[in-house]
Amino acid sequence: MAGFINDKFRFGFAILLIVGAIATFVYGLIEKNSGNDFNQIWTLAIVMLGGAMVHLQKIGNTNRK
Repeated sequence: MAGFINDKFRFGFAILLIVGAIATFVYGLIEKNSGNDFNQIWTLAIVMLGGAMVHLQKIGNTNRK
């Protein structure tokens, strides 16, 4: 049962990271349009997507066992 709750938490956190990454990409585009450099903002969004992928893979690995 504890593993199921852990999977639910991981899934929710992964969704939060994905939504946050999308919002960060949009913010990066807004910053680019106003003339600011946005490389760090895009790097943050890519790291957030990477973290979400790791959490989703861990959920998949626990379901296979």
